Amino acid sequence: MKLFLTVILILAMNSSSFAQEKTEIEGLNHLSEYIGLRASDFSFREDYTEPDSLRLKVITELMKSPLDMIDYTSQFKSAHIIGQPEILSSVLFQDLARADQTVRYYAYDADLSEIQQSYNLHYTSEVLNQLLQQAALYIDVIIPRSTEAMFSRLSASQKNFLIRKFPSLIKIDENEVFLSVNAIDSLDKLEEEYADRFASYAYLINKDPVVDAGIGLLRQLILELRNIESLLKNNSVSISELLNAPSFVPDNFNHEFNLGKQSGWAIGGTDNDYYNGDYKFIIDFGGDDIYDLTYDPENPHPVVIIDFSGDDSYRSKSDFTLGSGCFSVGILIDLAGNDSYRAKSFAMGSGYFGFGILYDREGDDIYEGDTFLQGAGCYGLGLLIDEFGRDIYSAALSSQGFGFVEGIGLLYDVKGNDNYFAGGKYKDILRYDDHYYSFSQGFAIGMRPIFSGGIGGLIDMQGNDTYTTDIFGQGSSYWWSLGMLYDVEGNDIYNSFQYAQGAGTHMTGGILIDDEGNDTYFSKGVSQGCGHDYSCGILLDRGGNDTYTAYDLSQAAGSANGFGIMIDNNGDDRYNIKNPKNSQGYGNPRREFGSIGLFLDLSGDDQYRGNGKNNYYWKTDSKWGGGMDIELYPKKNSTEENK
Repeated sequence: MKLFLTVILILAMNSSSFAQEKTEIEGLNHLSEYIGLRASDFSFREDYTEPDSLRLKVITELMKSPLDMIDYTSQFKSAHIIGQPEILSSVLFQDLARADQTVRYYAYDADLSEIQQSYNLHYTSEVLNQLLQQAALYIDVIIPRSTEAMFSRLSASQKNFLIRKFPSLIKIDENEVFLSVNAIDSLDKLEEEYADRFASYAYLINKDPVVDAGIGLLRQLILELRNIESLLKNNSVSISELLNAPSFVPDNFNHEFNLGKQSGWAIGGTDNDYYNGDYKFIIDFGGDDIYDLTYDPENPHPVVIIDFSGDDSYRSKSDFTLGSGCFSVGILIDLAGNDSYRAKSFAMGSGYFGFGILYDREGDDIYEGDTFLQGAGCYGLGLLIDEFGRDIYSAALSSQGFGFVEGIGLLYDVKGNDNYFAGGKYKDILRYDDHYYSFSQGFAIGMRPIFSGGIGGLIDMQGNDTYTTDIFGQGSSYWWSLGMLYDVEGNDIYNSFQYAQGAGTHMTGGILIDDEGNDTYFSKGVSQGCGHDYSCGILLDRGGNDTYTAYDLSQAAGSANGFGIMIDNNGDDRYNIKNPKNSQGYGNPRREFGSIGLFLDLSGDDQYRGNGKNNYYWKTDSKWGGGMDIELYPKKNSTEENK
């Protein structure tokens, strides 16, 4: 079948789905007319590839109108409300709908009557018992029943495959660096076999009930915690009073069913406590605590951890801990303290066929781990929210806002000067001796050509931040996915090597938006607004005196029928390119009909090394490629203003 790119550029001022600033819209209209585009909107046809049943509706719609990625990503600026992580979770749940899905499914409908006969009230505090009852209802009834609904159409062998084999499609064996090319090829073929096997029955899995159940539990916990905190703040109750037990207990009282004391549950006071093993529920009211936690995916269950205060140390002794929803729901809430989170893989806000969230309200925190963590989702939702503090995020692979098939992974940091690092462990051994995969910081991926990917996002609202990846990251994606990085405020540094900073490769979309601050961008190539192979990549910087450096195929580059766009709205900027032949407004003529590259600088006194020039239009030796450094609305001088 002959594939072709439909290029139609209609950037209407009243478009409800394309809410850019006036200068961005008119600038795109202006430049597209200059380089000879006969229309003003663009899209990718769905029939470029065989459609699969695992494609998310959001991704399908954005591939029809790729510039809507700007509006979609910008919406996350107001998607989170301080102290209410359940709101952002609910927003993301809506975006987990598949393209062919007409009905959404919800958690098992239960009430307290299903467990109220099972437990004795161990504590005298009404507010503590209310929290424990709500948690027990979800942990013992709602979430297990919702998990059953998720897998009700699968056989035992199919479920075992998801536990034992499917993770290899996400993880990389670090020993691969020592294998021969033939051995690596054999592993690739095995992964393709696994992907084909999964795709043959994946449509039978219904992730909605367990994700909705997790959000419902989170909503109840936040409500009950707010009540307890209010009472503590007003001195209406003390922590010791909360933990009071009855002075008299009958001889025939069954202690095994004391609410809060049942197997797998633990409640701690203000001492420095130590928790070791596999838990269902922990609530701790203070102290510098240590958590050494394990989880067995062969026996999945919900996990809830709530810590009120203290400089705590959370450590994984196995995968699937620390706010990990593995075939279930995992919730970790830390309300105060300078904490450290050190994990293996599938942790710190990861949803692996489930819902996982790590919510840290305040403190200068350290997050360290390997693969699929710090906001990662596969057939579910993984979310890390850190509201206040100077934080350090470090991971090896597929983290910091990573989305895989039918999954959304989001890292949302509200305030603080933060450092994000991903890579340095798993080498890209077939291409480089000294570079590593990252797949992080707003990255999503599917299994080409077997099934589509998900949505990966990193949102940072405030602070002078540093972002470092190597190969694939910082608002990029691969194969029917969406990767996005949105930094709202601060003087930021973006460092990467390849496929980064607003890049899409192979039928996909990637975007990086930075609203304010004097920022620095560096990448080798296929970056900074690059779309390769029926993909769209966008880099949009709305303010500040910025510096951009790249080697090639960057800064508004369209390749193999892709679309690359770069916009800088305001500021005195510097642009550096090593190879101007395929950058700064370039679209190569692949497959007989070409690609598009649009470069726009809309104000400021700018410096260029490459194709561009201050106060200048240019076209490149390509199909549809060019740029402009033109102030559409020149500022009036004082003499003109006084006339």
